[in-house]
Amino acid sequence: MAEGDVHTYYEDGLWKNRVEGGRRASNTSPRRVDAVLAGRQIARKRRVGHFVHTPEGEVETERDFRPRRPAQ
Repeated sequence: MAEGDVHTYYEDGLWKNRVEGGRRASNTSPRRVDAVLAGRQIARKRRVGHFVHTPEGEVETERDFRPRRPAQ
């Protein structure tokens, strides 16, 4: 996980998105699906990774939106 990656996680009864390195959640939602979609959109726009965590804190899924480097 790198600085700037987006993490979707469950805390205090809400699903939240936070950019790694940030102190606060970017947004919150009572529904997991809404938070995951919002987190994916943030990660895609920032061109970083998106990690979705289980309520227990384990990484459930990971998607990478970083630009691909051409093969040499």
